[in-house]
Amino acid sequence: MKRFFGIFLFLLVSALFSHISSSARTNTWPPIFLFSTKTTTVNSSKGNIITGLATYYASKFEGNLTATGEIFHHSNLTAASNFFALNTWVKVTNMLTGKSIIVRINDRMHPSMSQKGRILDLTMTGAKQLKIVDRGIAKVKIEAVSKDVVASN
Repeated sequence: MKRFFGIFLFLLVSALFSHISSSARTNTWPPIFLFSTKTTTVNSSKGNIITGLATYYASKFEGNLTATGEIFHHSNLTAASNFFALNTWVKVTNMLTGKSIIVRINDRMHPSMSQKGRILDLTMTGAKQLKIVDRGIAKVKIEAVSKDVVASN
């Protein structure tokens, strides 16, 4: 009975926090409450900036073909996204840690991932560099970058 009450209380508190307006979400909240399943697109002078959740590929996809016809390897700095054209270079920033990397979009995600609020699937190398491997998921900001920015890095 105590276990049931504990689970019920957790679900109740989770439901209450999920309805807090986005203006009330600040960095003082525990990180678990900062996740939102809503994808936000902001138009800027540099192009579209998209925020949402990023995950990384499962190891079972190693060696499979991507949407561009390349063979997928976790050692590459590539990603899957349905929000950018294939072969677009994007800057991905972990909003919790501030770390950022530049990756190339070379694959598409399953449509069900968008319904869960996920906007990007990274390789294991990219996930390690952004420090999201331990948690498995992170809120990120993604923006397209020009080839000049890629060449200078």
